Order: sequence, then structure tokens, then C-alpha cells
Amino acid sequence: MMRVGRFAGSLGFAVLAAAALAIAASLAPARSHAALASICSVAMAAAYVWAMAPNARRARIALAVASALGGVLLALPIGLALTACGAALIVALCRSTLLYRLRPLRALLLEATLFGAGLGFAGILTDHGADSPAAGAWGYFLVQSIFFLVGGVRERGGGEAERDPFDRARERLLALLDAP
Repeated sequence: MMRVGRFAGSLGFAVLAAAALAIAASLAPARSHAALASICSVAMAAAYVWAMAPNARRARIALAVASALGGVLLALPIGLALTACGAALIVALCRSTLLYRLRPLRALLLEATLFGAGLGFAGILTDHGADSPAAGAWGYFLVQSIFFLVGGVRERGGGEAERDPFDRARERLLALLDAP
């Protein structure tokens, strides 16, 4: 399983997604590029959610949810732009509800910011010279990598692993200082 749960892994996914989309677009007939880009945007969203999962159990759950939502999205006659927005929404929903634990307001603000910035940057790349869905995919996932630079991102779950590493280290240090 490719691990994207860190900044560098997410950057690597951005490069691989763009390369895969560029290769797929070069092999497909020109008249089917929009349909191919729609399918690839949903598939890349599901793959990203799967790869960013902190463990195998959560990866399976997130992949199932992302695939189901992506299937519904592809069944709708909405075009490439709205399909890409829907795929970005799938990433945001799965990441902050199934995979990682953030406070609700923080999750909403972070996901809304990354959603808008990611789609905006992808739009800039595809509108200004790049003219390639691969450049847009790269730009979108590049912005999504910022999620792992934000403090307070923790795996969902319970127990010791759920707590902030800084808080655990502080408590150990205080216990050492208080010991006779």
C-alpha cells in the first residue's frame, strides 16, 4: 500500500497522479478526453483517500465510501468541471470524517480552504498555458499535501495513539521531573 499519510508521500502521489493522467490521455482518442478526465478524477480521489489512510482497515472503509460516492458522481450527467468538484469534495469528506480527527470547525475551515485553493490552482494551471488535465491534477494534489503540514492532524481512533505526541512527551517529562 502506497503511504500518503505525510507531506512527502502526498507530493509523490501528486506526481504519480499527473503522470498517470498524462499517459491515459495520450493513449485515448481525442473525442473521449473529457469522459476520461472525469473517470480519472474520481479514480484518483478514491486512490488518494485509500493511500492516505493511517491503517489498512480505514483504507478499506474509505475506499468503499469514496468508490460508492464516485460511482454516483459519474452516473450524473454533469460534465468534467462539476465532476472534478465532486471528486474534490469526496476527498475532503473522507479525509476529515473517516480518516483523521480534527475539531469540527477546524476541519470545516481547513477542508474548505484546501478545496477552494486546490481547485483554484488546478484551474489556473489548466487555463493558463498548461491546457492539460494532468497539470490540473498535479496542482490539486499539490495543494492537498498542505493538509499534512497543518498541526493537530491525528489519526481517528482511541487510546494513546490518538493523543498529540507533544502532549505525551510533555506528560512524560513532567512525570520524570516529579519523580523522587
